[in-house]
Amino acid sequence: MTSFRESAAFLKECHLRAGVRAAFAASAMWLSSAAGAADTFLPDSQGAAQSCLDASSSSISVRYDDQDRHFYAESGERFFAGELRFGSGVSSAEDRAQLAFIESGEDLEAVPLGPVNRWGLVPAWIIRTDEHGSSLLQAELLGEGGALFAPQHSSGRCAHILRGLERDARKADVGLWRENAPQVVFSTEAPKTFNGMSGYYVIARGRVVSLGKTRTTRYLNFGNYWKTDFTATLKVSDEEAFNAALAQSGWDVDALTGRAVELRGTVQEKDGPHIALHHPEQLVVLESAPLN
Repeated sequence: MTSFRESAAFLKECHLRAGVRAAFAASAMWLSSAAGAADTFLPDSQGAAQSCLDASSSSISVRYDDQDRHFYAESGERFFAGELRFGSGVSSAEDRAQLAFIESGEDLEAVPLGPVNRWGLVPAWIIRTDEHGSSLLQAELLGEGGALFAPQHSSGRCAHILRGLERDARKADVGLWRENAPQVVFSTEAPKTFNGMSGYYVIARGRVVSLGKTRTTRYLNFGNYWKTDFTATLKVSDEEAFNAALAQSGWDVDALTGRAVELRGTVQEKDGPHIALHHPEQLVVLESAPLN
């Protein structure tokens, strides 16, 4: 296991490979996730690496296996590229194709993001180094339209950069965003369009009609009839974390009634379509906060 402090310093001096460099250049300056927010920054290669990788962490040498699309350490630990999901309707063959530019057996580095999951896999940032330098695999895939941003650990500037790369790929109509690709963005105003999407990770956009609260759960209602309309929920115990994230763009959960928002998560059929929010970056407001 090697110290990642040296790797982080090296990343600062490196450029991303040509395709990813273009993706970052295309997003030279963009507003942070809430439309019209005041903070702007340049999501370049250094910004992506330095914002998402903790210099105090350690990296582990891994190799990619193109048969099961996982990353293996000599110790036997298995890793997967965290913070990503492939789109709805993507077959295993297409899923594998998204990672086709990684050679089986290629030397890579994994920086663990969290504990092992129930399948014995550890979520991780994956770093690859080639003749062009070093890059973050997640940034490459998002910039090329190869995956959806699925935050479970990232926050702040890191999340903004990854979300921006996804947005740029969508504007460029590449990968998952190409014409005739399976739908991954849905309107909460059309709950029937979620039919058949249970278990798939999607992006949902719409306006919050009302808020509800019980002792344990906050409800974001996107219609007046909860039996058929779209609903999102978050735990009351998580509300402080959501408010802290929303505050970066001038919002809090209590102020969301009537506001246009973007959610991302796994669709469940719970009366109407439903997404459970577990991480603050699953929810962003798509309009500017009112001036005081």
